[in-house]
This record gives sequence, C-alpha cells and structure tokens, in this order.
Amino acid sequence: MAVRTSKFRHIFGDRNVKSYNGVPISKNAHEQDFCSVNPKFVAVVAEQIGGGAFFVMKTDKIGGIDPASCKISKHNGAVYDIRWNPFNDNLIGSACDDGLIRLWNITDEKGVESNHSPVQVLKGHGKRVGGLMWHPSADNILASSSYDNTIKLWNAETAQQVSELSSFTNQITDMSFTADGSQIGTTCKDKKLRVFDSHTGEIVVEGTGHDNMKVSRLRMLKDGNILTAGFSSMSSRCLRLYDPRNLTTKLEELPIDSATGSLFPYYDPDLNLVYIAGKGDANIKFFELDGGSVYYLNQYNSGDAQRGIGMMPKRGLDSNINEVARAYKLNVAKKLVNVIPLKVSRQSKSFAEDLYVDTAGYTPALTAEQFIAGENSLPKIVSFLELRAANSTSKGFTASNSNGGDPKEVETLKAEIAALKAAVSEKAATIEAKSSRIEELEAENKDLSEELDKVKDEIAELQKNGVDSD
Repeated sequence: MAVRTSKFRHIFGDRNVKSYNGVPISKNAHEQDFCSVNPKFVAVVAEQIGGGAFFVMKTDKIGGIDPASCKISKHNGAVYDIRWNPFNDNLIGSACDDGLIRLWNITDEKGVESNHSPVQVLKGHGKRVGGLMWHPSADNILASSSYDNTIKLWNAETAQQVSELSSFTNQITDMSFTADGSQIGTTCKDKKLRVFDSHTGEIVVEGTGHDNMKVSRLRMLKDGNILTAGFSSMSSRCLRLYDPRNLTTKLEELPIDSATGSLFPYYDPDLNLVYIAGKGDANIKFFELDGGSVYYLNQYNSGDAQRGIGMMPKRGLDSNINEVARAYKLNVAKKLVNVIPLKVSRQSKSFAEDLYVDTAGYTPALTAEQFIAGENSLPKIVSFLELRAANSTSKGFTASNSNGGDPKEVETLKAEIAALKAAVSEKAATIEAKSSRIEELEAENKDLSEELDKVKDEIAELQKNGVDSD
C-alpha cells in the first residue's frame, strides 16, 4: 500500500500499555467487537456458562478486577452486542440470544449493583438480536438487527417500535446511520448493499456489495459516500468506497491483506480517519479519507491477537498528550483488556486546535418524538474543551411504560401470583365449607339443647308427682 503524506502519518501507540486484568472475555464466535466504551465506563461481553453477561468497569480504575462485583448477568441467553447511549454515559443496551434488548442504568456512585435489573426491555424480534446502534442525533432512538432478517427502530423510553427495515434474504452483518440519521446503510450475507429510509423502512437504493459471503461491514461517511470493509472474490481483505447514488459500481477498492479475520472499521468523522482492526489480528491500521479516496497511513503493532476492540468517543480523549483515539483491545487468551492511547507526535505543548475540532456534544438535536414525526438533524456541535467540561454530568433514565422488568422474571412472578391466588381461593373454599359445617353443628346443638330442656322438664314434672325418675 502506498504511504500518504499527512499530519496523521505518524500516529503511534504506547508500547507499555495499561490493562484491565482477569477479565474472562466471551469466546462466542458471533461477529461483533464485544466492547463498548465511554468516558466513564468500559463494557465487555463476558464468558459465562448458562445465560449471558457483560462486565462494566470504570475507566479511572484500570488494573485487576473482581468479576463478581462488576458483572451484569440477567440474560436468558448469550449476549451478542452492547452499546452505550451517546447522550447518556450511564445507559447501556445489550442484545441477547433470547430475542430481547435490555437497557441498563449504571450510576456513577454505585456502578454495578448486586441483583442489577434492566430499566427497560424491548421485545418484538422473532430470533436472536445480533447488533445494536444508537441514533446519532435523536434522543433514545435505538436500532437493532436480528437473525429474523429485520432491523427495528425503537423509542427506548416507551419501548415502542418506531419502524422496521426488512427485504433481507440472509443474515444482516452491519448497519450504519447517516450523519443526520435520516438513512441507514446495511450489509448482509446475501452480498447486497442497501440504504433504507430510517422513518419509513423503505429501500432508497440497493446494489451489489462485496463479492464474498464472509462478513462485511460499512460506515456512512459525512461526505455522503459509503465505506465498506470486507473480502474480495479472491477472499483477500479490502476497503471499498461507494457513491450511494449509484451502487452498481465502486468508486475505489484498496486491498489490505490476505488474512481471514473479519474487519471492524471505526470512523472518526471529525478528522476523516478510519481505524481498521481485524478479528484475530495483532495490529490496528490507520487510514485517511480525502477527496473521495482512502489512503493508508500507518499501523499499531503488538504481539497478541485481538478478539475485537472498543474505541473511546472523542469526548473522552486526552488533549494534553495529543491523543486522537484510544483503543480498548480484547485479549481473550490472557484475559486482558489493553488500553492503547493513539497519539500524534507534536513538539509544542499547547492545545492542538487542528486535532480537536468542534465535535458532537452530549445534547441531542432531536427528541424521540421529533424523529418519530419525521424530522432529521445533524448532531449539535460544540467545542472540544466545552465537551470535556461536560463529562462530569450524571444522567438517569426513566422508562415511561411498564416493561422495565425481565419478561422471564415477570412471567415467573405472574405464575407465583396465580398460584397464591389459587391457594387463597382453595383456602377460602375450605373456610367456607368449615363455616357451613359449624353452622350445621350449631343448629344441631341448638336442637339437642331444646330436647334436653324438654327431658329435664319432664323429669322435674315426674319428680313433682312422686314418680322416681329411674
């Protein structure tokens, strides 16, 4: 690959990285990165026999962990994806093999609590849910992809389905919102590249994607083009650029290598950078997008293979060390989550304004109701320094419906209530029967008492007349 002259040419990562130790990371073969990060928390899908779980660890407490104290386990099947809400660092969604999406509120003070329960449950998919994605500018709008070959959009607050994207003939491998959230691009194992209207669920455009049935992924770019990462017809890994106005031909194809692991693309729309991590690779490659082309820059190398990585959002980066990205690399074999700051070398110690341009903030541009009504908007942009100052804000989440409990637990409680009601009814019937018997006995006793009184009167009369009572 040709080397590009760029100020990002020499992005580098620390060799002596810090790590979370003793993290039993999921060994499930499902094609997701199994890690989601924000300035407060790192979430990692856990290896667990029976049901599913994920860990939540604080970003400021790197080191050894106690799995029992930071694990959320209330799933009825394996966990396949986890995603933090972009406007609420305390709210995370989990996708599960049981077809449900659960939302969890993690407080700053308590973190993961014993017997932690979801604050909301979204149900509607007919099969396992494989992927999650939050809307980039509308509050509490969540997209989920499922093995039932549909993508559903939800109002997370009310648990109501907003729209549905179908027309897939095989497993959905990835989805990506446009910058204003008006459209969703998708890749699928049927080798089709599709763009949908996120409000109506109708296909806007459809074309042929990567020539191989292996997993491909995509990102909708801010210039309107589509970046895909997948495999060629010869099974070599490559990046492609498409113009969504004409998906019949690709704008460009950039070969990467002949490795076999699927590629995870991480897109920085502020700096037009793309980080590519391959499943099973020991490196992270850096690319720059410019003028409708994609250029290779450099790569970070290590000695250990990665299951996947999570990327810190821009608001969590450290401008004092010119950090332009931070990767959280999952090392399954060693039970480590390596924290890798990716930095640009600068001689000046002053704030690098060209590295930290205005970016998406914590405040959503739209409410869920506005999006449902058909509105679209680009994210609200704020300065990087203003965004960093807002990081300490703690937010809660309140579900406005009654779906806040796990369905299995709800059904169990309903069964227990029904059993108690039946027992009470049985006891009531027994009490009623015994009450009736008591009334009968009291009536018999009254009759016997009256007869006894009569006998006593007769005996008294006989004695009065001088007749022996014997």
